[in-house]
Amino acid sequence: MIEAAFAQKFIEQVTHYTGYNINIMNENGVIIASRNPERVGTFHEVAYRIVTGKEDMVVTSTENEYPGVLPGINMVITMDGKREGVVGITGEPEKVKPVALITKMSVETMLKYERQQESQHQRFTRKDRFFSLLTQVEHADSHELRSLAKDLGYSENLYRIPILCHVRKTNSTSLLGIIKTNKNHSSEDISFAIDENHLLVFKTIQADFLVDAGRDEVEAYLKTPLKLIDANGIDCNFYVGSIQTSFSQYYYSYRHCKWLEEHSKARKRIAYFYDKIDSYLAEIVPQSELQHMFNVYAKKCDERFLLEFSEVAQVLISSNYNLVSASKLLGVHKNTLIYRLKKIKNTLGLNPLEKSSDRFFMESLYLYVRRNFT
Repeated sequence: MIEAAFAQKFIEQVTHYTGYNINIMNENGVIIASRNPERVGTFHEVAYRIVTGKEDMVVTSTENEYPGVLPGINMVITMDGKREGVVGITGEPEKVKPVALITKMSVETMLKYERQQESQHQRFTRKDRFFSLLTQVEHADSHELRSLAKDLGYSENLYRIPILCHVRKTNSTSLLGIIKTNKNHSSEDISFAIDENHLLVFKTIQADFLVDAGRDEVEAYLKTPLKLIDANGIDCNFYVGSIQTSFSQYYYSYRHCKWLEEHSKARKRIAYFYDKIDSYLAEIVPQSELQHMFNVYAKKCDERFLLEFSEVAQVLISSNYNLVSASKLLGVHKNTLIYRLKKIKNTLGLNPLEKSSDRFFMESLYLYVRRNFT
């Protein structure tokens, strides 16, 4: 179907280059645009014959051959093998034939371009909606998600892991272009520029992700882009969230990326959510629950002890309970740290270096103290 607005726009453009009268007819044989405004809306018998028949061109030599049809050449307009309309040039057939051929080609080329632009716009519109549902709506309509994914060519039954990139001093769209030229970026990888400083890729994971939580594939995926990023002096960090296989869960995996971005104090080039699960779980425990569990400890122990306990617990957690590393973080001799641990053991009965249950208790109490006293 040829839109009247498109046809009239074409006529207005062509008027600058030729004095011939040009008509464009739709699939019903009605003139929808013409250099002669009086003919718009009238029926063109030859055009209808071409659109509904098999002839590609009909030449009329006199005004008496067909009612309402002037001498000239009428040629079919086709798109993807479908007859969608007719373009007619009024005048002596032999003289206007070259003009008719060029006009036909121009109409078809412009029409094809317009439809490609519209299709691209619709795809971006659908993709924006899809992205919004994936990342901004906690309980999105699963039927709409799957329908949009199908239109965009994304399969649901694949393992994907989100990679959030925070880029500074460079437009995220430009960086996304670098990432998408990567040979490891597939048509099933869902990618977006969120804003000027963030982009997001839901990367498909092919291997046995249970072994390394997709880490090897993420690093292989980013290897080439990182070389280009370093070569161009781009300042950015990547935050890798949780693996999902259902569109309805992507909202949470994206939230895991955002949480990681907010809580990663060390500016690692690539940070992984699964490396911070303990901190994440501790963070989401309601304050009321911690109060129910540890309020008596706060009453029994003085604030000075609790602050010292918090300081020791923090360095032990950060160093994976390695005394040498923990003492360096604390800025004291190893024996001083051991002394403080003995004090904690005598007061609370905890031995986190030897008992895993005591270690978990220490970390939970540390979270309570950190929220209430530091």
